[in-house]
Formats: sequence, structure tokens, C-alpha cells
Amino acid sequence: MPETGKSDRRRSRQAQAVNFARHALPPEFPVHFWMRRSVDDGVRTRRNVIGRHNGLEIGYCHEGEGVLLVGDRVFPFGPRYVSVVPPLSPHSTLSRKGTRSLWSIFLTDPASLLGAPGSDEALYDTTFFSAPGFPNLLSPARHPEIERLAAKILQENERRDTHYEQAIRAYCRALLVELSRVAGGAPAHGPAFRADLLERVRPALEYVQANYAGNLSVSTLAALCHMSKPRFHSVFRQAMGKAPHQHLTEFRVAMACLELMRDEKTVETIAWDNGFSSVPCFVRSFKDILGAAPRTWARRQAAGETGRPRRRQRPRPSSRGVTGA
Repeated sequence: MPETGKSDRRRSRQAQAVNFARHALPPEFPVHFWMRRSVDDGVRTRRNVIGRHNGLEIGYCHEGEGVLLVGDRVFPFGPRYVSVVPPLSPHSTLSRKGTRSLWSIFLTDPASLLGAPGSDEALYDTTFFSAPGFPNLLSPARHPEIERLAAKILQENERRDTHYEQAIRAYCRALLVELSRVAGGAPAHGPAFRADLLERVRPALEYVQANYAGNLSVSTLAALCHMSKPRFHSVFRQAMGKAPHQHLTEFRVAMACLELMRDEKTVETIAWDNGFSSVPCFVRSFKDILGAAPRTWARRQAAGETGRPRRRQRPRPSSRGVTGA
């Protein structure tokens, strides 16, 4: 069992919180837009950058570079990239250090915006965007139609010509069709995605989000989901395509990426503040997941390399990972 006491209290204080924002969407036209918002590197403002929302969030990068965090995954972005964040997923956007990026974002409930009872229910099911293999950031080179549709939706909102709401609904429907095709062809990282199983382990996922920097046990996570440890392991793997300790390690690495982008702390401090027991343990896990050492990865992002590195083998559990107790 790892040491406890002062170091744990320090980690708990410095862990980044995950905030939940509920937005009331107008029932007659359930879409909310944030147009051309500037996103900084998180250094000057020292803002809490991790959030969750109650709807499907689509983002469009007009200019700039940086990283998008969705759940436990990190995606480098560039101009004209489109982000897709499912409801309740923790996410954050940070620009490259010393720069700003410009984003437009819209939040919606597809079923309320487009659906009629009994029609196209599968098309409006946003839980598929939480599947392990779904790419939450889409490049214009690989997905030009998705980039075009997202840009048209934002253009209609800016111009607000006659029947613009009907045009936005039509473009949103077409966008969901394209996204559903991407979801259907997403590379499998585990068993087939099951939205009902995701709901069963959601209490554990939310607990990890809030407590990833401390000691976690499978017993605690299983109890939160009202399951035995063996049953929890089985259901979690079916829902997420990975074991609980693997999810925790990947989430910790993702949180560490945000701090590496800010470049305010040493690697040792970042390791401790994100739940790793040692620098070697942190570096090994980081390399396993992102294919490069922490500082090497950060330098590549600072140099504007927006291509996502090739994922390596399954990460080893950190020595401060989910314990069996």
C-alpha cells in the first residue's frame, strides 16, 4: 500500500476538479451557441479548465493549435478540426503555450432538436460517442464533410437569414449521419460498446474523475456501482473495453498532459500531483500511452505537431493505481 499522509493531502489539494455545467436549452429550438471564443494556454488565467455539460457539444477550431482532452484521451488539434464531446464527458481545451486558439461551440440535445417520437432513435443516441474507439476530434483532411457541415451550422447561426433554424436542423441531421458512420467504423479497443453498461459503471467513472490523484480501490469503485469486485471488473471491461486500473492510468496521464502544456511544474511535481508514486512510473505509463516521454511530447505540441502519436501497448498499472483492497 502506498504511503499516505501529507503527500496525499497535497495531491488532493492540487488535483484538478471537474465542474458540471447544466445549460437550459430553449424547448422550441434546443441549441446554444458560443461563437468565436478565445481559448488560452491556461497559464495566465489559471482557470479551472475541466468541465462537463448536459448536452452534445460540437466544437469548431477557427485558428490555433493545442490539445483537447476528452475523458482519459488526449487529441492534438489544429485549424478546422471538429470536436465531438458527448453529454457528461469531462473535457478541456488548452492552446499551445503562449498562444490562443479561436473556437465556436454549440450544445444541443439531438433528440429534442430533430426527433419525433419513434423516429430515427439510433441516430440521436449520443452515447455512441462515448465508445472507446470513437475519435472525439476529427481532422478536416480525414473528415472533410464533417468539417463542412459544422462550418455551415455556425455560418447559419451567424447570418440568421430567413429559415435559418430549419437550415441548422437540416445540417445537424446530416452531421449526425456522418458522425454515426464514423462511430460505426471506429476501431475497436475492446468488446462491443454497450450504453446500458456504461450507465452501470458511471458512478465509478465520476468518482475517478474527482479523486484520480489519490488512492483508489476496486472495492470502493465496486461499492459505488452496487456490485461485487469480480462483477464490477467484468462489467467495467465490457463497458469501457479496458480494466479499471487501465482507465485510471490513462485518465491520470491525460490530466498530466494539461499541466505539461502549461509548463509551470517539474515532471516530478506533475507525477506526484496526478497520482503517480514516482517519476519512472509516470514516464513509463506516459510512453506506453502516448508513445513519447512527457517532456518530448510537450515539446512536440509546443512545436505545433498536431498529428496524434501512435498508441503503444496497453499501459502497465501505476504503483499508485487501483488497488485490490
